[in-house]
Amino acid sequence: MEKQVIEVMNNGFYIFLKRGFLVLQNPDLNISQQIPLDNILSLVISADDIDLSKNVINALCATGGHIIFCGKTYLPESITIPYTGHWMIAPRVQQQIKCSEPLKKNLWKSIIQHKIENQAQILHYFYPQHSALERLKMLQNHTLSGDKSNTEGQAAALYFKALFGKHFVRDRLKDDYNILFNYTYTLVRAMIARSIAGSGILPYLGLKHCNKANPLPLVDDLIEPFRPIADKIIFQLLQQKNLLENCELTPQIKKQLATVIVYPVQTQKGVQPLHNAIHDFVDSLVQSFEQKKVQLQYPNILPKQSTRK
Repeated sequence: MEKQVIEVMNNGFYIFLKRGFLVLQNPDLNISQQIPLDNILSLVISADDIDLSKNVINALCATGGHIIFCGKTYLPESITIPYTGHWMIAPRVQQQIKCSEPLKKNLWKSIIQHKIENQAQILHYFYPQHSALERLKMLQNHTLSGDKSNTEGQAAALYFKALFGKHFVRDRLKDDYNILFNYTYTLVRAMIARSIAGSGILPYLGLKHCNKANPLPLVDDLIEPFRPIADKIIFQLLQQKNLLENCELTPQIKKQLATVIVYPVQTQKGVQPLHNAIHDFVDSLVQSFEQKKVQLQYPNILPKQSTRK
């Protein structure tokens, strides 16, 4: 059954467990809903005043789900991840710690090359004749170990202006339609954090990101190839609605952005929802640590049957 994203936006909800179900009740709104715990991928808490027990948090983590808590601006601010994630956690963490610097740099090179490749795929999907495509391909091919020449930054500057217009500036602090990126990227970030915890490695040990203020550097390393999927969903949303000014995260917009979780990608197992593909991708990172060489397996973000009408 398809995993669900449940969002609680109104105050006054009581959230509790009952025989394997998550129950959401709001007497003032005359709402009582039961969802099987195994069906929940994300529980998004946007409301300020709800009743949520420790048992609910632990039960969701135990079944592979996570909770995203939103701040005053309704943007995600924190994510729950399990502390114990895998029966092989001790040896896997040791392998992660012992990962050599050359391997880290080559893993990062692979990640950036695939990020740029995916950016080019998305740009080609909407603008197949765009002049920036050749430059993106060149940057992908010239990415060095550890991305010493910062092809990631060069490609991002080129790609965002090519796709969203020459005046677009990606700034997470702006309150224009940048908030759509903030929200959608956080959903992808949560999926990656969940998969890392479930694989038995630590999200605190990054390959490239090392900001001391960042508690999840590995998550921010591994999100990079998947950001273009979020960009595609946002671009399509912007084409449908005039959101360039006074953009608000309405329930309808959030629902559309949340489709990133079940976005179909092509994997070795066939077409899979993104949350499954991310799990396999993280497993391939574990294999890279174990075998001491790059073994990363990336999904194709535009399956063969995915063509623009």
